[in-house]
Amino acid sequence: MNKAVRKISVVVGFVILIGGIYLASKIGKSGAAETKQTNTEALGVATAKTNYVYTLEVANETLSSEVVISGKVIPRQKIDLYSEVTGTLKKAGKEFREGIPFRANELMLTLDDTEAQLELQAAKSQLYSAIIGLLPDLENDYPENVAVWKAYVDAFDIKRPIQALPKTKNAREKLYVGARNIENQYINIKRQEYRLTKYKIYAPFDGVLSNASTYEGALVRSGQKLGELTHPSRYELEAAVSLYDVQFFKKGNKVNLYSEATNENWSGTVNRFGKMIEEKTQTQKIFITINSSKLNEGMFLNGKIATKSLENVVALPRKLLINNNNIYTVENGKLDLKQIEVVKIDNNQMYVRGLENGTKVLAQAVLGGYKGMPVQVIQ
Repeated sequence: MNKAVRKISVVVGFVILIGGIYLASKIGKSGAAETKQTNTEALGVATAKTNYVYTLEVANETLSSEVVISGKVIPRQKIDLYSEVTGTLKKAGKEFREGIPFRANELMLTLDDTEAQLELQAAKSQLYSAIIGLLPDLENDYPENVAVWKAYVDAFDIKRPIQALPKTKNAREKLYVGARNIENQYINIKRQEYRLTKYKIYAPFDGVLSNASTYEGALVRSGQKLGELTHPSRYELEAAVSLYDVQFFKKGNKVNLYSEATNENWSGTVNRFGKMIEEKTQTQKIFITINSSKLNEGMFLNGKIATKSLENVVALPRKLLINNNNIYTVENGKLDLKQIEVVKIDNNQMYVRGLENGTKVLAQAVLGGYKGMPVQVIQ
């Protein structure tokens, strides 16, 4: 009896074991199927992700426009000062230092001309002696003109500027004087006198020393740069303007200028146009005249000039422009690519035509946007 019970227990246990294994496999397959279905549903949800966008509604109107410019102030009257002679720099009426003002024709600096003065006096002395040596022969051969030569000798002073030589009466006298090298010596003296003026430098116009490259007591050599003189109130603004905007600038136009650094304003006048076009930026230089003692070389100024009215346009952010003449609009929940006419472009804004009133355009670019992309407008 006990053996029969044991056999039945073994059989029942074996059946339970087999049943458990079978049930576990069924549960595993069901879980995997549910997981696969869940992943598939999630993928579908991800694929159908909605792109939310902001839009602007087009309202065409007539707008007044202005061109904004910026540029650097440059002097309109500025010269470099160079020495044409060699000598030691001596003190003139004022110090030769940056920032010192000078009036027109005021002595700016002087160089020691002692050696040049002595050389000039020696040349005059030689001419004086040569003319004295002529007098006896002139008295014998050309008595009609000897009195003029004697008067010239009597008035001769080696410390004063040389006077013009007496005029000869006839061709023979001219040949006689020329053979004695008189005229050559006279011309050489005139050259030395002219060169002596180079030892003093005078201001050619009212100006301020914007640069001083030497100082009192320094040895200055011929050809050496001494400094720079700049007119204190005559300036120009050099600005680069796009080729499209150049049409709005005419010679004589008034331009309102201002400095963000000093919070000051000026009125300038368009004076001239550069002829070189910058290849990379496609801009052209314009030069605006400004007269003000408050300006300085190197300052940056901004400016504005009014342009013609733009009719039937809408102002939009420049960043929305696609391929120079297209823009994205939203129609029936999808992106559409519309062709437009760009009338004018400012720094970050453009004026366009070709869009009907009420058209909705993207307010900001959509990453990876394309024609037909589903979008939902955020109200």
